[in-house]
Amino acid sequence: MVTTPEPTSGTVPGPGFVAGIRLATALHLTEAFSIAQLLAYHVPPRLAHESVESIGAGMRAFADALYLGPHDATPPYIGHRIRIRRGAPWLAYGDDTCRLCVPAAPSWVRLVAAGGPIRICVLFDPLAAGAGQEETDAHVRASFARGSMRWGTTYHV
Repeated sequence: MVTTPEPTSGTVPGPGFVAGIRLATALHLTEAFSIAQLLAYHVPPRLAHESVESIGAGMRAFADALYLGPHDATPPYIGHRIRIRRGAPWLAYGDDTCRLCVPAAPSWVRLVAAGGPIRICVLFDPLAAGAGQEETDAHVRASFARGSMRWGTTYHV
């Protein structure tokens, strides 16, 4: 029997915080398997009440709400978190009234709709919304090296 880990905090970030979260998708394709990847990160502080520390805490709460596991362990199964409705994927992150629309290429949606696994990675440190692929890759690798991220695996239902 597969179970999901318990979150370490009971607080799901509210819509005001979640509005600053950006989602990026990619496909990891090999001869043996394919994984739809979903990266979640927050933009740098832009409001008077925001700081790098408050963003980090909010992203930790976001990761906890998704039941994500440590970056240096096998990504846990986190339950069904992605739904495709009218051709658009949505992320259920723990708020009973809100979902995040996932901007994704048709190839990503097809893999997910066919039952392929989805690896969700949440980064705690902010990243500029306009970051290019190289900057994003470097940020993900640095976050992994610092232990400043969590991950898990889900499937579409």
